[in-house]
Formats: sequence, C-alpha cells, structure tokens
Amino acid sequence: MTHRAAAGLVALDRRNDDEVRSAFGHLTAQAAASAVALTGVYVQRMSPGTIELLVSAFRDPVFGVIVTCGAGGNLAELIDDVTLERAPFDAGRALQVLRRLRIADHAPRLDRAADLRAPADFVARFSQLAASAPWRRFVLEVNPIRWQADVVLAVDGLLIIEEP
Repeated sequence: MTHRAAAGLVALDRRNDDEVRSAFGHLTAQAAASAVALTGVYVQRMSPGTIELLVSAFRDPVFGVIVTCGAGGNLAELIDDVTLERAPFDAGRALQVLRRLRIADHAPRLDRAADLRAPADFVARFSQLAASAPWRRFVLEVNPIRWQADVVLAVDGLLIIEEP
C-alpha cells in the first residue's frame, strides 16, 4: 500500500489509550473493506512541526539520480509546488532548491522561527544518500518531513526498488 493516507489507513494525533484502540478498530475495518492484509500497525508519537515537506528521488536513465522537493503531507497532492535537482548536491544548493518553492515563501507566516537552513541540510544529505543508491530503477520518498524552527523530522517514507 503506497498511499496509506488516501486509503484511510492513517490515524493521527491520538492522545490516549482509548483513542488508539478506537483508531485500531477503524484501521482494521478500513483494511478489510479495502481488501488489504493488515499485518500490524505502527504507533509513534505525533511529530512536532508546522510545515510539511516532501523529498523524493529516482534514477532517470539519462540524467541520473533526480531529487524532487515540494510541499508535503496533504498539500503534496493538492498544489503544484515541486522542484527538481540532479543529485548529489550540498546544503547551499539545497537552500537554492527550497527557495524556489512557494511553501518556503509562506514558511515565516506558518512559523516565525522557520529557518530554511535546517531543511536544506536534510535535503542535501538526502540527495547524497539517493545518489549512492545502487539500484538501476528506484523511488525513495520521505513524506512528510515536518519542519519547525530549526528542527526537521522525517515522519514517513517509502522505498520502491523497480530494478535492482
């Protein structure tokens, strides 16, 4: 299942045992209704962050490894706010990449302490990791990355290896 949230298989911000139990019941029913084999659930603390980004990478047969950055979380599918850059690159280049995003323009309104250097460092390290991937065809995605002030947390990710 590559789009768990779209399939109704994500429950956020559960604050106590009863809410977690209720969410588990809903997830179990939703999985059964979608004919998805639910072999378990992953529970983690709700990550802080007011801004969500998406970072992904794939290997293009002509250009090599390409990293995409954009608005993440629910916004990823709602607005067209994406940049592409050939990997690997450093934090300075990542800062330029992020400045091309509309979400970066709005970041200070969402979080006054938002500092682009923190997500730029994350994106640069992600680009270096992606560039070192040994697979001929792959997609590596982290969505969302939650960003608040100078803290960046990868919340969820996906790796699809199409051709080893």
